[in-house]
Amino acid sequence: MARLLNGITLLANNTLPIVSSTKFNTEIKKLSAEEYNQLALSYKEKGLTKKVINFYEKALAVRISTLGRLNSKTVSSYIKLAEVYFEDGYISKSLHLYGKSLEINKTLFGVNSLQSATIYSALANIYFSEENTEEAFNFYLKSLSIRKSILGELHPLTAKSQHELGYFYASLEEYSLALELFEHALETRIELYRLSHPETAKNYDSLAMCHYHLFNYELAYRNLVEAIKIKELIFPKDDTQILLCKKNLQEIKKHLSFGERHTFLQSISRWIKSF
Repeated sequence: MARLLNGITLLANNTLPIVSSTKFNTEIKKLSAEEYNQLALSYKEKGLTKKVINFYEKALAVRISTLGRLNSKTVSSYIKLAEVYFEDGYISKSLHLYGKSLEINKTLFGVNSLQSATIYSALANIYFSEENTEEAFNFYLKSLSIRKSILGELHPLTAKSQHELGYFYASLEEYSLALELFEHALETRIELYRLSHPETAKNYDSLAMCHYHLFNYELAYRNLVEAIKIKELIFPKDDTQILLCKKNLQEIKKHLSFGERHTFLQSISRWIKSF
């Protein structure tokens, strides 16, 4: 049986289709950019990249429509979307979005802002991954220069830029140049983070790698031991990072004994020549 209410026929047997509140909300309610960002993050944890991109694009569209393009939050949305496109392998799309964010950011805050330094760093990493060393080098330098001038030497972002540029030099086998940057970054990280921090461990690891390639095996060994000590405080004993470090430590040990023999033979040779 049916009854009338305000001219609408209602079925007494409840045969009307049921619409869930969740579906109703997503179809009727327009989500905020912050809510879209939260949804993107939740899908990022699940590894569902396409959905992450979809929600970040929605967040960007909301911010453009409500705040306009010339807004720092809009810049942040461009950066988030550029990051996930890069992670998903869409290099040209990522570069385009970073370029947009940089253009807006320059208009808002000028060429040498901290936000620009962040974008330069991201662009450097992309060009480095694409083996475009000239562009990567220029952007690493720009990022470091801005961070150092605004934040000073003793800041985690300055240390981050120093470590990135150091790693760039190391990839080109310019280990002496890399070593100096890694040492500066380590001083900052020890001062700010103390010893039990993954960034400090990463720095010791990088120093060990440099010293190894410069044949400073004893220093390579010491730095890698420090890296392992810190990682064992942070990660499980069977973590792949720790196991790899221990494997590398055994390799350095082989060279240590050789290095000691080599030094001994050199000293004998000098002693003989002195006669």
